[in-house]
Amino acid sequence: MDKVAACKKLGATVLFVGDDWYGTEKWKQYEADCENAGIRVVYFPYTKGVSSTKISKALQQARGWTSPTTSEQFGIDAVVPTPENQTVIDKNYCMSSYLAFRYIEKDNVEFFPGLHHKTARLPYAYEAAVVSSEDDVDAELRKQFVGFDASVGIMLSGGMDSSCLASYMPKGAPAYTFRFQGGRFAPEELERAKKIADLNGLQLHYVDIDWERVTEVLPQIMQHKGAPVHSIEPQIYLAARQAAADGVKKLVIGDAADYVFYGMDGLLAEDWTFDAFVRRSIYIDPKEVLNEPTDILYLYERYRQGEGIDFIKFYDKSIAEESYSSYENAMETAGMAFVDPYETLKMAKPVDLARTRAGDSKYFIRRLFRKRYPSVELPQKSPMPRPVDAYFAQWGGPTRPEFRKDIDMTKYSGNQKWLLWCLEQFLNLYDPLKA
Repeated sequence: MDKVAACKKLGATVLFVGDDWYGTEKWKQYEADCENAGIRVVYFPYTKGVSSTKISKALQQARGWTSPTTSEQFGIDAVVPTPENQTVIDKNYCMSSYLAFRYIEKDNVEFFPGLHHKTARLPYAYEAAVVSSEDDVDAELRKQFVGFDASVGIMLSGGMDSSCLASYMPKGAPAYTFRFQGGRFAPEELERAKKIADLNGLQLHYVDIDWERVTEVLPQIMQHKGAPVHSIEPQIYLAARQAAADGVKKLVIGDAADYVFYGMDGLLAEDWTFDAFVRRSIYIDPKEVLNEPTDILYLYERYRQGEGIDFIKFYDKSIAEESYSSYENAMETAGMAFVDPYETLKMAKPVDLARTRAGDSKYFIRRLFRKRYPSVELPQKSPMPRPVDAYFAQWGGPTRPEFRKDIDMTKYSGNQKWLLWCLEQFLNLYDPLKA
């Protein structure tokens, strides 16, 4: 169990470990000890779609194991349950985590017995291509699009991330753009997407989204995830399903640009104090809306630095993990393979905070856009469009007993109201109230 001593004995200079250990206190210490000894720690992500828990349960049933608790019962190669990997049922924690972070942060804590939530393991952990300029990004992206044909589609918004990727797609490839309210919502996004598709010779397909379609597919998406979901997941699922019906085998997405190149510049806006960053980054404080909230500050405490906080590391792990989980769940539910070319890249130097704070966020991608589209105006940075404010304009708030009765709904945005509403829908799905 002494990792450094073992590496020294074997003459090893690299130590590989599963990325479920990334960011834990134990492995932070191992990293420091290894660094002092000249040993590099590399985290490998879980294989997507594979659940060792489900495999273990299937083997137990197939072999007649009823309550394996010792190494003899499991077999010599199996993992004996420990407090670190045993499943814990804690609905209150899961509700609090979802509202605060938009995902269930602890892998082994579940809403209900027999349910397992899915959290994507980030691709940051493996060896990525290091880039120092937009030219490096350009060169690496070119490599990734070699061999693509019209069976590969792209999810195209009016933003610069997907626009840059669209410029590497083969002519005639299909592109999918969300269209809300028959095109009346965010029409400028639709115009930019059409322009980018035309410039690159792509076949543009609109994915029409309305509230009825969102609510229709929501249960399936939540069941696949084992948890309530992000408000973008139904529309991603619908786009993937439409692409599959068109014969598309794989979709290109550009989600990773935000966490590889630090696009969420609001979280980088200042050198935060601990308390100020908690207030800025939390989605909904569970204490404001739940009758029995649980502690969520433990996650922030991992990154505390006295009165301050290492907000870069928090961004790299928690913010990125939640975002990637949303895309992965929606795509998997639709049975669609996908690739995010940005996820294989890594900035050679830490993000230039002064540059970002001066309004030049994602500066490598901005420059790449200008290189690929010299005559096109740089689009303003905006999140994936969805009319959540309109969806919940008349909604009075959750009514289940888990929620407080004195919630001030006027203080929450449409995206925050989605969290409350979706959590209630999830609870109704798995724990319906008796009449």
